[in-house]
Amino acid sequence: MTRWKAFGLHLALSLTIISGIALAALATWYPHGLWRISGLDRLLLIMLVIDVTAGPLLTLVIYRPGKRGLAFDLKVIALVQAAFLGYGLHTLWQARPVFLVGTDVRFTLISASDIDPADLAKASRPEWRRLPWTGPYLVGVLPPADRAARSALLDTFIRTGRDQEQLPAQYLPYEDVAATVLAKARANAAQEGRGQPALPIYSRDDEGWMLVDPQTGWPDRVRPR
Repeated sequence: MTRWKAFGLHLALSLTIISGIALAALATWYPHGLWRISGLDRLLLIMLVIDVTAGPLLTLVIYRPGKRGLAFDLKVIALVQAAFLGYGLHTLWQARPVFLVGTDVRFTLISASDIDPADLAKASRPEWRRLPWTGPYLVGVLPPADRAARSALLDTFIRTGRDQEQLPAQYLPYEDVAATVLAKARANAAQEGRGQPALPIYSRDDEGWMLVDPQTGWPDRVRPR
């Protein structure tokens, strides 16, 4: 086998693995087109560049038919590439969306790394006290009516930098906020001359518009700004 054929085979294998990871992530963790604002494309590109550098390019450099110790060199390259891939998968896992939070003015996409375990344990529903494996929970929050509760939230934000959307103790079933979300989304659509009701959606990486069902107020799909 020539050096370039070895490089080509290694590259094809690496691209197949990264493509499989990308498709699995999209199908499992990013409904409603959430990948558009999640930074997933940049993360996968970084994984691809590192994976190609640590694998196929090193194979191209060291591969020579009949070279003494070639099998050992290829094993080392495989181990290095696997280590980089493992780190990339860990980063992808920490960046996965775990809550899609609807409010009276916006949607916020919350990733696993945005949630403090101590706050997670205070969630109002048992199922919300564990980060999901198969896509984000759809929940809602509403501004507290009580002045003392508003002051407590402000104090928490000043101390920790976490707003309502990062505090599972504040979460409500989305059904409780859907009518409020829809009313505000309809007002936005009328004000800006849009067809479908929409609210802004934010993540730590980007922002866009979340189109909502004009009858139910449930999320439909993300449209980039």
